[in-house]
Amino acid sequence: MHIMIRQHPIKVIMYLYQSIRYTIIPYTLLLFNEIRAGTGEQPYWVYGLATAVGIGIAIWSIVSWWKDSYHIDDDAIILRHGVFYTTQRTIPLERITNISTEMFWVDKLVRAVTIQLQTSDSDEAADATLVLTSRQANLVISAIKEHREGSISNSSYEKSQTNILFGMPNWTASPKDIWMRSISSNTFWLGVPFCISLVTYLWKWLEPPLDHNNETSLVYFFKNEMWKEILSSDFISVLFALFGIIFLCVLVSWFVSMIMMQIRYYQWTVVRNNDKLDIQYGWHEKKLLSLQVNKIQSIRLKEHLLIRPFGYISVWMDCVGYTGEKKARILLPAIHKNRLRAAFETLLPEFDLPIPERRLPMGKEIYFIWMPVLTAFLIIVIASLFSTWAWIAAILLTIVYGVGKNKYRCTMWDTQRQCIIAKPGLVKTTVYIKREAIQTIDYSQNRLHRLFGIYRIEFILDSPSKTNEYIFTGAEPEDLTLLLTWYKNV
Repeated sequence: MHIMIRQHPIKVIMYLYQSIRYTIIPYTLLLFNEIRAGTGEQPYWVYGLATAVGIGIAIWSIVSWWKDSYHIDDDAIILRHGVFYTTQRTIPLERITNISTEMFWVDKLVRAVTIQLQTSDSDEAADATLVLTSRQANLVISAIKEHREGSISNSSYEKSQTNILFGMPNWTASPKDIWMRSISSNTFWLGVPFCISLVTYLWKWLEPPLDHNNETSLVYFFKNEMWKEILSSDFISVLFALFGIIFLCVLVSWFVSMIMMQIRYYQWTVVRNNDKLDIQYGWHEKKLLSLQVNKIQSIRLKEHLLIRPFGYISVWMDCVGYTGEKKARILLPAIHKNRLRAAFETLLPEFDLPIPERRLPMGKEIYFIWMPVLTAFLIIVIASLFSTWAWIAAILLTIVYGVGKNKYRCTMWDTQRQCIIAKPGLVKTTVYIKREAIQTIDYSQNRLHRLFGIYRIEFILDSPSKTNEYIFTGAEPEDLTLLLTWYKNV
């Protein structure tokens, strides 16, 4: 009989949090009137019920942790959980493709390690998450690596993280690389409007409104009567002041983003370990990802608008078993183009990164350029029948023309060992897809496509993070025939 091993006792806190999160809302609604009264003279049953619920949640969390256990056989890991309804799962060790570990600062205090085991299935229900002690984590990782490689891994979890850095091809992100990554992060883009909102609150504190009913908002900020007086007297200086405020908000947002990225991607190191890639990074939250190279389906090079002039790009990858944007994997947070080829020769020689040469078919620019321009022009003409101010939007025609021209001239594709798609935009994306990773190729034509003789092609992968990056519009029938021939390997 196998002895089931329990996870780290800190898992009790996790169960406690989950129980409170799902019970606090209905419990609050039940006692809303009593809580709102706030007189301290509620009946005793209110305090008794609150105490009973608290004790019940604590007992349930402890029992759930006690019933949540695992065991490792020679060829499988067996998981068991559930209080009244017990569920047992068996995951063959050979099906575990990727291993990732996390250590928050709280975990370091109690010597806990969170291990995530991803299988070759795309369903998250087929994966497993274990919260273990450092010794238990070492045994689990050793068992999986022993089964995969036929040799026992290191003697301790910390040692296994250190030894992979020596004697193996690796790449480490420099602080400058992380700075470039901070410019293109969501933290930077979302931080700019947040800083502008803080300016409005600061303005209200410095210049309190006469009408106290006015709420703090950007509308009130720009409706302030003081702006009218300033604009009428000194327009140029006020304009420079506004640009200065916006520039200061951008600078503060970038500074905060830079600090957060330096902490998050601290000592980002990628190591090629035989048929695996080991990625470790983090300062307050240590992470170790172990990915099988043969599970990498595609490489995506992203050139953000702000880091493109500096020659930097970020490298992403889609792997079997990872779905959704949150599961997307970064291979290199940022790297200069001059070092990209050398990095791939070291880490992923399986991928070649040529520049695609096949452009959109000649003579089809009317679909990508003039059709959007004519559509926008008709909308402006119709709107001008109701208001002559609609002609101000004519400047948008130049923008529509530029976007269409960029899409027509800069969208390229090619087929060699892998299929390559380059798509323009604020974030220029080039995708390199393995032929064996493509499950199927879908192509379609609507009436407009049929009129101009082009196709819409979509590459279906196991678990892409962004499906729109695998869609290509503009191929001619000859191109489609060539692509299908390449895919069938005829």
